[in-house]
Amino acid sequence: MLKRIAIIVVLMLIFLVSFGLFMIWWLNYFPGETEKAELACDGKAPKTLKPGDTIRVLSWNIQYGASRNYHFFYDGGPDVYAEKKVVEDNLQKMLKVLKEVKPDVILWQEFDRGSNRTHMLDELKIFWKGDPQYACWSATPYHKSAFVPSPGKKFLKRVDMELGVFSKYKITHASRHALPMLKESFLRRAFNLKRAILKVELPVEGGKSLTFLNTHFSAFSFGDGTLDKQVKKLQTLALEAEKKGYTVTAGDLNLLPPGDKPERLGKAAATFYSKTHNPIAPLYKTLHPALSVEDYNKAPAKYNTYMPPKKSKADRWIDHVFVSKDIEVKKYEVLSQHHALSDHLPIVFEITLKK
Repeated sequence: MLKRIAIIVVLMLIFLVSFGLFMIWWLNYFPGETEKAELACDGKAPKTLKPGDTIRVLSWNIQYGASRNYHFFYDGGPDVYAEKKVVEDNLQKMLKVLKEVKPDVILWQEFDRGSNRTHMLDELKIFWKGDPQYACWSATPYHKSAFVPSPGKKFLKRVDMELGVFSKYKITHASRHALPMLKESFLRRAFNLKRAILKVELPVEGGKSLTFLNTHFSAFSFGDGTLDKQVKKLQTLALEAEKKGYTVTAGDLNLLPPGDKPERLGKAAATFYSKTHNPIAPLYKTLHPALSVEDYNKAPAKYNTYMPPKKSKADRWIDHVFVSKDIEVKKYEVLSQHHALSDHLPIVFEITLKK
């Protein structure tokens, strides 16, 4: 009798564990190292790039359109969701920025495509339909789950946050490249962000191409070595792309520029950064920054990109842009006047493809 009970208990445990693992697999997104990214050219007739062309690029982490009206849980605040009208109004304000700036290419970080926290709005479609001057778009998720059972009592529930690219020019290839993940338990990894690089290629007359690498590095690594690995992955992809043609590497890297001191941000903020070294250093040694550290140091307030909660001004530069040597940077600016729309400020830069 006891033996039979023991067998039943073991079988029940096996069933529960198996069911739990199945649910984790079913609820979450487990991408491979390299995958095709979603790509569509269903807008205006695409333009054709040629050597000598100058194009305007916008790179922006939009914090899923939620505005700066909230103090979200991952920043130590109480908020999980944004009100629908706030998000809708904020997205319209962002659309107004797009129409004023008129970028030829947009590099998006953190837009939602059907998340409970933003009321299931497909922000890609809202931007695409709201500013119909683009020919092609590409997107890939990096936080996707049917149900996230955290934080606390207010569950995040369904989330689909993505990287994206809009282009007035033809995009011929788009791929997703997985970044190394944080050192976390299996369970946290399953429900947490799967960071990535979105790589898109635009053909240029004469057989060359213009490659964009759009990414968003981990924010809460606390110096555990993850950012070093992510830098290495991005560096490798960028150097490979530069051998083949024009290349722009950009995004929210969650890293200060070389030489900046985390301590100046205060004890709490400094814990997000490595105490021993700055992982971004290899990128500044091997790639060409669109904004030099020297120029930044002359006017930090002009180029800072991130505003912590409850701060009225950006206090650090963590969104970076690099270009290959066959690209000339004609203009680079941070649009600080749009500080109410996201915790990150939009970066606009103009580049010329050298002949």
